[in-house]
Amino acid sequence: MAVLKIVPKLYQEKISEKLKEEISLVTTGEAKYYNRLYKFFQYTDIQCTADINYETRKMYMDSLEKEDISEKYKAELLSLFDRLKIENMPDVYSQGKPFSVEQEFFKQDKLFLLYVPNKKKAQSFRQVVDKNDLLWDLTRIHSSQLVRQTKILLCEILNMDKVQRHRRYFLEPLKALIRFCDKYGIDDIEEMEQADENRFYLYLNKESEIIKKQASKIVEFARRTLFLTDSETNWRACIWYMDRFQFDKSRINASSLVKSLSFINIYEKENRWYLQLYAKYLVGISDLSLSNIRNTISFISQFLKYLDGQSKKVTELEMQDIADYVSVLDESDIKYSTFNRYITHMHTFLQFLKMKNIEVLKFYPERFLKKGFSEHNERSVPEKTIAHLIKELPAFPEHLQLMYLILFCTGIRKSEVCTIKSGAFYSQGNENWMRIYQSKMRREKVIPVPSLLVGLVNDYEKKYGIKNGEYLFKNKKGGAFNGQTFSNQMIRECKARGIACGDYIFRAHDYRHNLATSMYGNGVSIQGVRDYLGHSSENMTKQYIDFMPERIVSAEDKYFSKNQSFKLKGAEDDER
Repeated sequence: MAVLKIVPKLYQEKISEKLKEEISLVTTGEAKYYNRLYKFFQYTDIQCTADINYETRKMYMDSLEKEDISEKYKAELLSLFDRLKIENMPDVYSQGKPFSVEQEFFKQDKLFLLYVPNKKKAQSFRQVVDKNDLLWDLTRIHSSQLVRQTKILLCEILNMDKVQRHRRYFLEPLKALIRFCDKYGIDDIEEMEQADENRFYLYLNKESEIIKKQASKIVEFARRTLFLTDSETNWRACIWYMDRFQFDKSRINASSLVKSLSFINIYEKENRWYLQLYAKYLVGISDLSLSNIRNTISFISQFLKYLDGQSKKVTELEMQDIADYVSVLDESDIKYSTFNRYITHMHTFLQFLKMKNIEVLKFYPERFLKKGFSEHNERSVPEKTIAHLIKELPAFPEHLQLMYLILFCTGIRKSEVCTIKSGAFYSQGNENWMRIYQSKMRREKVIPVPSLLVGLVNDYEKKYGIKNGEYLFKNKKGGAFNGQTFSNQMIRECKARGIACGDYIFRAHDYRHNLATSMYGNGVSIQGVRDYLGHSSENMTKQYIDFMPERIVSAEDKYFSKNQSFKLKGAEDDER
């Protein structure tokens, strides 16, 4: 190692002692490197490496370009300059403290990620070949809102616990998204419409495959991050993410979570805002479940999309517009009950706007509602199919075995199977019970179950160490098992073993029909079946009891045995 040469006194008086120490740390006594850095900094106002930023680095690069040295040596010197900045970063930035837009680094107009204030993460960016890719020049962005959102998203990406090669899958597409928004005058990423999103995908045609593949993911990431992290809820955002809110558990179906509400397909901004006002009321003030809110939004969105096609605002509605929309519904292949829901949701929405002092058309839904009769669909699973499935059940994954047996024995809803918690099955003397929370009915109920089922559940809990109060069947994150995943897995296993049920493979809800039909066929009253299934009305329960010829024959025999003198017309003539 070369001996450190004496630096001229003039130079020593030009830079601070702290900066000299920091230069010494990275040059480790190499005089040619020390003197070169020393000479550069004597002509700057840099007092310590904390003052170094992208502009300082650019000045150093420009000074190297003026020298008659090889490109390889220039790269070596520039790498040393970067080490000077990174290795002298204060330890406070490396203690796991998350990045925030309030930090000094993010108050700059040019964010150079190689100098991000975290030694470990800054070191990871040294692997990037073209360091120019690490510069985020915010001075070129026309919108202050877009600048603010860019900084928030950069903080979120930098806070990710990912290696650099994975983090680039977010950084590169994000930079493309910001360029796109700036070019097309989109000031707020949260208010990007479907048309904007489609145009963004076309805009990426000339970009790398990595960016194109990540395009939809980065849009979703940006929308979600901004909606969840902003200090105030952006009610005008085209997609709302439910994680932002705290809901009572009675409004949530854990097996089929409503993660977001979308308004993205409504192009007329005024109409979209009216729906968002209504959704704000439903989310914040009503006690509707999230699934019901999503359905309500869907019904009204169809109406507003129709108005988009007519280039009409809600405030410009005339009675003919309602009649025309009803005609469109009439021509579609929907049941009368669904048709009526479209009408009533539209009417309720307009009534809400009137309460908000927004002038809209008043109409009477009774004029358009249809009358009809509920159709009863035979949905009980044939005994042959059940026998085949039970025979093959030992070959199914263990969680599916138990889920199916619970479904078969209790007839509870698929969502209820997926949200059973440890401790729900228990025995009291000779009686065996299951406690279940019905998210649809928003109440807890207790029903009798076979003792064998209680034993199977207890064995399963012990085998997998499921603690009391935890979900019996979990997703990968420990939350409730997803209802659709349950169905998909059952269908896959049934299909692999040739188990079918007519024109479909498996439907969990059909086992409610089986249980209702079986209970009624064995003498349980309609009221008893209703209470067991947890229905609010007997009419609903009747829809679950399928055709039973045995019950009819039994009823006929019983009737005629009590009416021995009853004779059919013409019987006396025959006897004669």
